[in-house]
Amino acid sequence: MDLDTAYVELLIEDWLTDIRTTIKQEENLVRADDEFYMPFVAIPVPIVSTIFHITEYLDLGPDTKYITIHLYDKFMCKYFWEVYKAEFIDHAGGSWTEVCTKISSQSKLYLMSCLQLASKMDSYSKNLAISQVLYILQWIDKNTEYDHSIVFSSEFKVFQMMGYKIPLCTPINCIEVLLAATGLRNTSNMQEITTSLLDLVYLQKEKLYSHLQCLIQGHRAQTAQEKRDLMTLQSNFLFLGASIVLCATFFNYAETRTAKIISSKLSELVDIESDNIWDMANILLVLAIQE
Repeated sequence: MDLDTAYVELLIEDWLTDIRTTIKQEENLVRADDEFYMPFVAIPVPIVSTIFHITEYLDLGPDTKYITIHLYDKFMCKYFWEVYKAEFIDHAGGSWTEVCTKISSQSKLYLMSCLQLASKMDSYSKNLAISQVLYILQWIDKNTEYDHSIVFSSEFKVFQMMGYKIPLCTPINCIEVLLAATGLRNTSNMQEITTSLLDLVYLQKEKLYSHLQCLIQGHRAQTAQEKRDLMTLQSNFLFLGASIVLCATFFNYAETRTAKIISSKLSELVDIESDNIWDMANILLVLAIQE
């Protein structure tokens, strides 16, 4: 065991405890009746794809990419709830169309503000300057004029509405912790494979979780409770991370016995039935092969 490995192993349990706490908070938000939080509703495939393209163009890393995705998702839910309460609850006026128009009119600007904040959190040397943000906005929103003050104000609004907190618990963090906890961190190509699988999940999220729910319940989510249960399942990044790590082992280890051992270890780490992780990993494997 080298010094780096020894250092990491001492922190793994604390990391997992912190992640479990964060996931529990996310699940409570989904179940709450007095708040509007529907994870992933603000990041359909076109938005995810746009973030992928922009971060690749700017040579930003996967951490920036996934912080952006989840920051934008959370912000837009909060922003929608704020506008909805102002128009419908507080003033009993406006229309659903007006609310949607107000939100969508600035969505590209807020997306870039989320990317700007994420880049600052991930890497000081690669954080986006306002000039870069303006360049990208000109590219993705040719019909609107932006200037430095608008970009600055937008970034501050996003940060303020998020309570000056950036979501640090993303699926990529869970994957990194689980790779370290299972001793797979230095296995050849594991980082690359897990990152590629995570990208695939976000481009095929609806199909992946629909297949999983059909496997568990025998049908797709129909009732309000089933849909809420599905959102709760989607919020569990440890479950997703464990499934991705297991799926990645299918590409590296030909023996089923080895994969079963890893599956059992992952089950202990994330406190989820091994069979559920195995099912999710196999659904993901099929999607990966199809791609």
